[in-house]
Amino acid sequence: MVKLQLGSFKQAPRTTHATVTEHLRQAILLGQLPGGTRLVQSELAEAFNVSVTPIREALRELSTQGLIELDAFKGAVVRMPTLGDLEEVYELRSVLIPLVVKKSIARITPQDLQQAAVLLTQMEATTERELWVDLNRQFHNQLDNAAQATLLKQSLQQLSDLSAIYINLSFSEQPFRKEASEKEHRDILQAYKDKDVKTATKLILSHFNGTLDAARKALKKQPLATAGP
Repeated sequence: MVKLQLGSFKQAPRTTHATVTEHLRQAILLGQLPGGTRLVQSELAEAFNVSVTPIREALRELSTQGLIELDAFKGAVVRMPTLGDLEEVYELRSVLIPLVVKKSIARITPQDLQQAAVLLTQMEATTERELWVDLNRQFHNQLDNAAQATLLKQSLQQLSDLSAIYINLSFSEQPFRKEASEKEHRDILQAYKDKDVKTATKLILSHFNGTLDAARKALKKQPLATAGP
């Protein structure tokens, strides 16, 4: 039976389908629904107190986002993290970073920078890994979204979501990554404030490589997750 934390579940003002999708997405990204978890429509409908229809729509959307796999026989299953996916996610992010940094620094506002600083302060204050991972995702999205490029934003959003799964793994391998990451975030934010595209790009790529290395080591310790689909 799938167990979800639904204390904040609200249907308005979003559609039921959109609300269910977001709650399931967050549960997957934060590790509450780990890879391999079966998502039974009837159980989810009962947990959310909704009909099966919005559950079915939510699962279909999560499948297009690469977070779950739909099988005619097994049903919906949370996608297992793999080395192949990990390498591809970070390779794609690395390709897009120089472009998004250039666009973001050209258009970022003082309000954007202030909000990013607030998120960093919250990250440094928390000891909860799930919350930290979510704040980390928000921080990078805050900077990326300043680019004001719709298609680029959508691509980076999906990659950022997928990265959250591997960031969780990186902390299981290297708990000290929290302090190191926060220092890297401060340096990245300063480069944005200085409008230094070259330094910001270099820092972000180095930051991603640190997470990639830690997640790669963690995955290699999980035999069932090492192969790609």
